[in-house]
Amino acid sequence: MAKIFRIYNTDISHNTKVLEKASATVIAEGSLVALDAGGLAIKALAASTAVGYCETGWIDGVTEIIVVTDDRLILSGTGDAVFAKSQRWTEVDITDAQLVDVWASVTDVLKILPSIDAGTVDSIDKIRVRINKAI
Repeated sequence: MAKIFRIYNTDISHNTKVLEKASATVIAEGSLVALDAGGLAIKALAASTAVGYCETGWIDGVTEIIVVTDDRLILSGTGDAVFAKSQRWTEVDITDAQLVDVWASVTDVLKILPSIDAGTVDSIDKIRVRINKAI
């Protein structure tokens, strides 16, 4: 399975957390992760209010995972709609399919970069974001 989000910059060390997850929960490489009501790591959903990045996939049977929570980490993801210049430096949400929800601002878990390379106008590909609300 292809990564949902990819790390865009690799020149900094990243803050990580070890989180507990249910043994049967599978989290794909490149997924955003959130905590459920019981404090266990799950794949982040549109309603998630804080997220981390799962650089490595975690299979069934594993009960602890390592998640990147650094707000300096720049990720490249796919949008649910085409990117526009006006979206630079805006706080945005994700969809349940883990797309960058470029027009939604409810949970604001991600922030689109302010730079000219934040995304390609009229494209859904390679929208660059930072974690805005980390777990």
